[in-house]
Amino acid sequence: MIHAVRPVLKSVKKIVLLACLFLMFSVQAMAFLYDIQMLSVEDIDKLSDDKLNGAYVEAKIELAASRTFHGKSGFTPKEYQKHKELLEYIVRLRREMLERQLEAPPVDEWLR
Repeated sequence: MIHAVRPVLKSVKKIVLLACLFLMFSVQAMAFLYDIQMLSVEDIDKLSDDKLNGAYVEAKIELAASRTFHGKSGFTPKEYQKHKELLEYIVRLRREMLERQLEAPPVDEWLR
């Protein structure tokens, strides 16, 4: 009977070890995803137009960076942060172009 239990215990140990490793890496990835403060409905109502616009853009950038992260699942937290900063920079440039009433060149189309 003891001989039958040992292989089962080895299998259980392997499964537990793999689950722990998976959990450890999952928690690390979750630690840097969605790095924005989500406001309550009451707090959103109190925002000025500029702050509301800024919060919206920040949330959209976070979502885009997160989608890219999951799609390319090889990013380190540092690479993720750099990618997010690039998205923010593009948004700032586009806002300035809109303010100056400049049309954005069709770069996405050119890159296809």
